[in-house]
Amino acid sequence: MRLIDAARLELCSFMDDSHIPPYAILSHTWGPDEVTLQQFTDLPLRDGHHLKDSHGHWKIIKACQQALQDGIRYVWVDTCCIDKTSSAELSEAINSMFRWYEKADVCYAYLDDVNVFSEAEINDSTSNDRFSKDELAKSRWFTRGWTLQELIAPEEIVFYGKHWRRIDEKASMCAALERMTGISVNVLAGTDRVEDQSIAKRMSWMAGRTTTRTEDMAYSLMGIFDVNMPLLYGEGNKAFVRLQEEIMKDSADHSLFAWNEPLPNIFVWPSPIFANHPKHFRASSGIVNRRFDDKDRLEEEFSSTNRGIKIKLRIRRPITDSSHALTLMDDHFLAVLDCCFEDPKFENCWPSITVRRLTGSKSQYMRVPSHPIVPVVFGQVSDAQKLFGVVSVGEIDSGEWIYLRKKIPGWAFESAFLIKRQS
Repeated sequence: MRLIDAARLELCSFMDDSHIPPYAILSHTWGPDEVTLQQFTDLPLRDGHHLKDSHGHWKIIKACQQALQDGIRYVWVDTCCIDKTSSAELSEAINSMFRWYEKADVCYAYLDDVNVFSEAEINDSTSNDRFSKDELAKSRWFTRGWTLQELIAPEEIVFYGKHWRRIDEKASMCAALERMTGISVNVLAGTDRVEDQSIAKRMSWMAGRTTTRTEDMAYSLMGIFDVNMPLLYGEGNKAFVRLQEEIMKDSADHSLFAWNEPLPNIFVWPSPIFANHPKHFRASSGIVNRRFDDKDRLEEEFSSTNRGIKIKLRIRRPITDSSHALTLMDDHFLAVLDCCFEDPKFENCWPSITVRRLTGSKSQYMRVPSHPIVPVVFGQVSDAQKLFGVVSVGEIDSGEWIYLRKKIPGWAFESAFLIKRQS
């Protein structure tokens, strides 16, 4: 790990994690004139080089000055502390990023698009606010993929706005941050562990964020799910599929499959079991882990095979009556997931996803992502539940072993197209 000696403005390398000194860390959004490691180590930079006047260099200097004021000698900044010309070093850094932010003594989050007013400016204004809450909510910092882990991992964050004027501390802003990000106060404050949140909930935190490179939507989530994987820039959305496969290796949380992709006028288009973007979890933040009372259910596993994801699920047709009907095609079923809803109005309900059985197979299924998550109950649906779209799927049983396809054969798309045309 490289750190900037804030007093000397020189890079220092620490090969042994046990010998890393206390350090501050900078969180920011990149601009067009960031300073690379090679540029920072170039002596002319400190002797009048044009990059010395760049905003990228200014951020580094302000972070170093702030750290020294806070009694911290070293600072880590992603732009100049990683040699991005080395793919091996870049991969190691990205796989370590969450831990580095987590271990920092303090994180300085610099929001360069938020105006913070001085005391004199406040006195001349009709408002007593030091900054615009609307500007804060619209800050680019809250829309970027990489800054998600930078918000969650550090215990202490101090936010700074334009001109490096202090906004506030994370600890004092948790309620506002929850409204802006969808991340609960308890998670932000560290009283609830990130790893105890359902996969669907954690994915939903990323749903409205973006990254410059497609693959970074997956790579920036590795720390939040505590997984490691090699970087393969050029693989596109496959990176997000790989991430889900890595998560599955160490988790039995069915909310991994609780996503949907609304597609207008397409009701039967088949899909692999994995989502190809976090945005498909946008509506799944309220799906949480089920605490099993049945030890046998708790110990059941699912795994990746050449036929798809082998998993034990309850595959059902909805039981309907004249007042409450859910219509599915003959080869469509509801696959009931072993998770539950956070919303009290769905108490005792189970989330289900719509799947389509492959022609000629009794055990292989494809997702139908355009269908929403359907809340189901085993047994009778109450009148109140009917108002919220809850359907019955009969009596509970132990389920059956099935395969959820990771890839869809070409003929499946052709048959789906024919069904769409006929409908």
